[in-house]
Amino acid sequence: MKLNYRDKVVLGILLAIVILVASFVGLVKPKMDAIKADKLVLAQKEEERDQVQTKIDGIVPLTNDINDIYAETKKLTSDFVSYDKILRTSDIDQYMQEYADENSVMITKLDLTELAEGAANYYYFTPTYVGESMLEASDLNGNVMQNVEEDKAESTSLNERTVEQSLLARYAVSIIGKKEGVWSFMKAIEDQDETVLIDSVRIADYTFGELKDENGNTIQEAGEGESAVDMVISLYSVYEMQKPNTDAD
Repeated sequence: MKLNYRDKVVLGILLAIVILVASFVGLVKPKMDAIKADKLVLAQKEEERDQVQTKIDGIVPLTNDINDIYAETKKLTSDFVSYDKILRTSDIDQYMQEYADENSVMITKLDLTELAEGAANYYYFTPTYVGESMLEASDLNGNVMQNVEEDKAESTSLNERTVEQSLLARYAVSIIGKKEGVWSFMKAIEDQDETVLIDSVRIADYTFGELKDENGNTIQEAGEGESAVDMVISLYSVYEMQKPNTDAD
């Protein structure tokens, strides 16, 4: 078939169009594949960003929780004798002497033992009932034993607690004074805010000066004289907790 000039021109134009379309398709397909790949990478990056943002959002509440726990711990440990004060015995000697001066007793000996680890025991009162088993047997309605259990609830709870360890130093204190002064001295130790407990007390003359003649007649009334008193005092301490570095970038 013989083509004239016009047919040849039309055919040439068609071939050119086909070549352009093929070239366009060849160029567009890789671009589409690249766009799909980029979208996948973008989705992954957005997921990573969301994960990082979630962690960032959790930092502030976590920081607040840490600071709250630290503040609560500081509050709980504020009752303990400071570690530095136990190491510097002169500080304890000083306030013991202040108590003695305020209550008109004389300190004759102060001995501090070496600091060691010791148990911070709980001290509590446990109610007792004579013949409790018989009481229980007679309590047909259970009302009486319910009251007994309520009376014992606090001591039962404390008895079940774990005894924690702390730093412990013991002080042997010997004083001389009148009954009122000795009582007030011990009360001052009891009332101070730190964890200082009187473990034992030995009074040489529990009458504080009562004197009788050979016939048993009272020459001097009880409480009019002085007595030597020995006591052992326990001082509890803990190491100071370092403040957590929650302000770091």
